[in-house]
Amino acid sequence: MCGICGWVNPSGLDLQEVVQMNRRAAHRGPDGEGYWWWDGSPDTGHFVPSHQADALRQQATVGLGHRRLAILDLSDAGLQPMPSPDRHLWAVFNGEIYNYLELRAELQRHGYVFRTGTDTEVILAAYQHWGTDCFARFNGMWGLALVDVRKRMLVLSRDRLGIKPLYVWTGRGGLAFASEIKQFFALSKLHPRANTDALIEFISTGYELPPATFFDGIQAFEPGTWTTISLDRPTLGTPQAFWFPDHLTVRPSSQAEAEERTRLLFEDAVRLRLRSDVPVGVCLSGGLDSSAIYGQMQRLKDGAADATLAFSAAYDDEDFDEQPFVDMVLRDFGGQGRSTHTTAEDFLEDSHRFVYQHDEPPGSLSPYAAWATMRLARQHEVPVLLNGQGGDELFSGYWPAYYLFLRRMLLRAPWQIVRHAVGALMPGGNAELVTQVVPHLRRYVHRKKRHSEALLAACRQAPDDQPPWAVQAQQLTPPQYRLHEIRNVHLPRLLKWDDRNAMAFSIEGRYPFLDHRLVEWAMQIPPRMNFDRGWNKVLIRKALGHLLPPAIQWRRSKIGFVTPQSDWIRTTLRPGLQAWVASPSEPLKALVDRNRLATLAETLFSARHIHPMDERQVLLIRLFLLDLWFKVFQVDLREPLVASEA
Repeated sequence: MCGICGWVNPSGLDLQEVVQMNRRAAHRGPDGEGYWWWDGSPDTGHFVPSHQADALRQQATVGLGHRRLAILDLSDAGLQPMPSPDRHLWAVFNGEIYNYLELRAELQRHGYVFRTGTDTEVILAAYQHWGTDCFARFNGMWGLALVDVRKRMLVLSRDRLGIKPLYVWTGRGGLAFASEIKQFFALSKLHPRANTDALIEFISTGYELPPATFFDGIQAFEPGTWTTISLDRPTLGTPQAFWFPDHLTVRPSSQAEAEERTRLLFEDAVRLRLRSDVPVGVCLSGGLDSSAIYGQMQRLKDGAADATLAFSAAYDDEDFDEQPFVDMVLRDFGGQGRSTHTTAEDFLEDSHRFVYQHDEPPGSLSPYAAWATMRLARQHEVPVLLNGQGGDELFSGYWPAYYLFLRRMLLRAPWQIVRHAVGALMPGGNAELVTQVVPHLRRYVHRKKRHSEALLAACRQAPDDQPPWAVQAQQLTPPQYRLHEIRNVHLPRLLKWDDRNAMAFSIEGRYPFLDHRLVEWAMQIPPRMNFDRGWNKVLIRKALGHLLPPAIQWRRSKIGFVTPQSDWIRTTLRPGLQAWVASPSEPLKALVDRNRLATLAETLFSARHIHPMDERQVLLIRLFLLDLWFKVFQVDLREPLVASEA
């Protein structure tokens, strides 16, 4: 896990710009720093260690930078940029290839010799042996770049689900790539300008428009793809896919087979993600997914279970506190728990750094809970954390997925709706299926209206005038909905937030549920296996029940790493929010009607209680974080927008 960057410009580049790009991601890799440059000549370029970086003044056409977070082979042999034995191939790599030992053994049978214990060296050999077909063989997460000097070519690739970030910018006759957007602003004369289409979509719906970013001209490299770029004419062509989840179809499966296969794949996914030369802990919320990971991890650790550290977010408000569930897991499986008690005052103190590290405005304050949890892990010197992200998307853990399933049943087997609803209200069922209908219907209506409370000052629709996701989802089958959650809607932004939270404190997050084998299997499971009598994620509850205390296996509530956002708005955050509403930034005033913003804020401040799913409070915080982003990055609008404010 690291930070990478590169700058290709045939007309020449300033290597100090590469150095500054790299150092803006110092938090991603505190354990090492290295560079490589090439001037286009027949030689193989030059590696530059960190202590010589400030003296880099040579004329170059390609420069690579790397910040190292040492996880495998902690010696200097793991420093990057790393060359192939003939030094014609150079790699900078961010992520982990979990099956690197199996690939290494296979490559050794083909005659390859290895001098380090790193997965980076395996990547180099795999590319030499299989070419770009190697990416489909990797089980892991990555954003990487390979420079082939002999072919005068740059290869970029990103893992199947985009767990690890990779961004690209083209301009000034060249192409640059980086792990984080902020790195590009080390390039001279590149000033942050807003992508107004992305801003309007974010204000209107809370969603984003990948691969576009909030910054004009900077885009995310697409997950599950690779591309080649000429070092002599560096332009970004169409990426080539190496993963095709949309080709998967639901297949018949017995309950016993589904449970057994899920159990085996999950166990192996956790096993692979325990490979590390540094301590490995767990983000433990007390929910179904993280608790299953913790239980599996403890079963796999040979006599070392008591040394495991689990990190959680706790609150005085029992509506948000999951500490009792965390304690249950620790009692059953051992280990040690550490909790952070995050307050609104903490957020105010961290807010500028929080937004800066995220590059783009988060959609709520919920990611701050994970931010605080990662900081706690770093304080305890645990640089790798397993995380339950992805379980909800794979196994239909959100109520809208259940409601969409029932909606499809309405046309095919109406009596099934009665069975699910009545079963939910009977002993052994989950009545949350019924009680959650009203708040989710209210949220759906708000999102369907789209602009009713979006406060947009400019009279323009969201990009391409597409209906909001809440409306589009109604036209999808359950398998299609699951695919969209994983590839386009929920999971990409959650992974982006997790990456920034973790790497802000030099922590590597690992996600067993996102092992591509488990993802592919989940997408072939008949949707009915995930739903029964008001219970969602039924297959996971049954298949992984041996890893869970019964109170968690059949837990009805769902919280996760969140903050008491609605309460904070009415109390501690209120004075600051009032001052902000009275004087927003100039860019925000060009986007939002101030009078409507003031009305929205006053309505929330005067309320005795704000429901956590009330879209108004989500919208207010979304706008606040957007405006803070304008200020932190000193962002200009790409184009002027005419405000309708009187």
